[in-house]
Amino acid sequence: MTHYLGQLPSYRFADGTQMGGGQAKSEAPSHAKPEQTKPAEVKQDTKTPDAYDKSFAYKKGGTALLIIDPQRDFHEGGSLAVAGATADSSRTAKMIQDHLGDIHQISVTLDSHLKLHIANPFFWKNKEGQHPPPFTLITEKEISDFTWVPSRPELLQHAIEYVRGLESNKRFSLLVWPEHCLIGTPGHNVEENLNVALQSWSGHNLDIVNYVNKGTCPLTEMYSGLKADVELNHDESTQLNRKLVTRLLEADRVLICGQALSHCVQFTTRDLVANWPKQRLKDLVLIEDQCSAVGGFEKAAVDFVADMRAAGLTVCKTADAFPK
Repeated sequence: MTHYLGQLPSYRFADGTQMGGGQAKSEAPSHAKPEQTKPAEVKQDTKTPDAYDKSFAYKKGGTALLIIDPQRDFHEGGSLAVAGATADSSRTAKMIQDHLGDIHQISVTLDSHLKLHIANPFFWKNKEGQHPPPFTLITEKEISDFTWVPSRPELLQHAIEYVRGLESNKRFSLLVWPEHCLIGTPGHNVEENLNVALQSWSGHNLDIVNYVNKGTCPLTEMYSGLKADVELNHDESTQLNRKLVTRLLEADRVLICGQALSHCVQFTTRDLVANWPKQRLKDLVLIEDQCSAVGGFEKAAVDFVADMRAAGLTVCKTADAFPK
């Protein structure tokens, strides 16, 4: 059974409450002819995260680099530009080029949205049929009194339950953002100079960059690169990405950077800390001059960095990311 936007999905909130549910799956029939020779089976290591293409060996140990949402729309000139992002990415790109042989794996999360997304203007309308301007805050009360309602009426109950879920997990309230990182648009692409460095690393090491899409589900926000703010039972992409966590755990240390420090870097890192051995927290290295805060959220970024220092993470500048 396929879930469409018109159906009310099931929910799993931060307090463990579950609503609704039900999944069905079908298997496609085999069309192999009896006389055909069955291809030789390639044995796979079931303990290896399925993050690489199966043709590539999985590397363990060394330094991993986790770059969070380094996309054009978050850089100067983009639809949701973060001041300082271009300089941040330049430092990341130079670090990669200077340490091509010292970085053993790279993962890049990509904010990946559809136009009809719960945090985009097009999803909502008022009584006059107008969509909210960017940076409008939408609360449960405003939905219940029909100040703002989903453009598709059948999603009203989902919207109410969703904002309740956001309130229960005590992260952010529902904020309408400018359309950004829409799949298929130039703003979804990795920033140009950083992309050149990533391709150089791939060619130098004869290895592949692990790109991880996040935010493709239109019914929930996903600031974190590891899970959505409100997880949906019917959509595994909104649930904890255990494969990425496992892959990062195989490294001796993980360098973390990207955009934005106040939002996606913050909550990706917090979720990683929550799923990381306490005795290894020092192996998570936040490079603070390779990420910047969204304007107006500078305090959230400062508080986050302070929390990570207190938790035992290593916080450093680019110059100290690879001690001599």
